[in-house]
Amino acid sequence: MDGALLKLTILPFLTSRTFAGGPPSGPPFVAQFNPTELTDSYEVNFQNETKQGDSGEPAKQYYIKPRNFTFELMLDGSGVTSATGFPENLPSTPASVIGQIELFKLTTGYNGKIHRNPYLLLVWGPFFVTSVLESYSINYKIFNSIGLPVRAILSATFREHKDDVLGNLLDNRSSPDVAHAHLTGEGDTLPNVVNEVYRDPGRYIDVARANGLNTVRALETGSEIVMPPVRSA
Repeated sequence: MDGALLKLTILPFLTSRTFAGGPPSGPPFVAQFNPTELTDSYEVNFQNETKQGDSGEPAKQYYIKPRNFTFELMLDGSGVTSATGFPENLPSTPASVIGQIELFKLTTGYNGKIHRNPYLLLVWGPFFVTSVLESYSINYKIFNSIGLPVRAILSATFREHKDDVLGNLLDNRSSPDVAHAHLTGEGDTLPNVVNEVYRDPGRYIDVARANGLNTVRALETGSEIVMPPVRSA
């Protein structure tokens, strides 16, 4: 197998709904060397309901922030690497370092067609994430005799991005006060599905009306059922 296929690859897209079928909007960035570390940050935000005089507060979950992913990538201009894939001799030319930095900016940077940075697909083996660039920094390590960089570390942080429709399905939201979709399984019936979500099988009439259904028998496996939110009185 071509080793390039195993390298971390970043693909840009103009919209967040073209990840699956649309062509990339620009050149891909393929890491020269795979990162040795990946930081996956997950954070839950809690609603503060502390009143004056309280000694504590309940941990009431408010929302889950998008995950952040941080990579550190080595950029080397020597053309000479060790058996591990990393440079072992001092580099002699800055060409590949500067070129890789400019390619990274071209792939992830501001796009005038959409007046924002592009949506990005990060692919590395089983790692497959839709995201946007949040920040990056470059630590220049070694320079040649005229001050051009010949080795650098690119540290980039990406914020997970989920399209509204895709996000609801991936999150598998099941709260009865949030509209979401349910993918039916084998043997599912509308009353059973409705009871699982709302804890009230009597709501199946509302769900049937929202989906244009006229049956309460077994549903077609793999079909998508819209579960409308519960409206408070």
